[in-house]
Amino acid sequence: GQSSAITTTFTGQYVMDGFLHIQLPLHWRAIMTRLIAITPCVIVSAFIPHQLNQMINFVNAALSILLPFAFTPLVKYNCSPEIMGDHASKGKERIVLYTFAFVVWFINALTLSVNGGGFFGNWRTNMDPSFQKVLLVIVEITFQLFYLWWNLDCVLSKVDSEIAQEHVGFTSGEQTPPPNQNGEGEII
Repeated sequence: GQSSAITTTFTGQYVMDGFLHIQLPLHWRAIMTRLIAITPCVIVSAFIPHQLNQMINFVNAALSILLPFAFTPLVKYNCSPEIMGDHASKGKERIVLYTFAFVVWFINALTLSVNGGGFFGNWRTNMDPSFQKVLLVIVEITFQLFYLWWNLDCVLSKVDSEIAQEHVGFTSGEQTPPPNQNGEGEII
């Protein structure tokens, strides 16, 4: 929770300053972004104080589901010469990054299905044998197969160099300004 609040706070500060061009004094900007980050947590805590542990488990399980969807493409793009040009990770560094991506996926997939992981495993062990339990197991297996397929597809698919150059602005290792900026990086 604390790391997500810090991330939200910093993100809010950069969005306010850079994207929205809201120029506030530093202390007001810090107060505003922290209030925006912490207010939903306080509201949830006030309305359901007896279920906070369940809420934390569910949020952690949801984050474990989503982490590989963000991390694996970052590794893919970081190792792609079409995206990163000459700065793409190569050799041992590339192997380490892909290993990390696989380990992150594997640990998250495993914890979703074991008891204590806050998701399928908890639900399954708390259910009596029934049609709903069979449906849950089918949904779990389907989700895990999709999760595996998506990560493998993300890692093994080729990056289209034409699309990469169009959206990222790299050509053979040299950076070109995005379409809405001139050569000095000023917004037109």
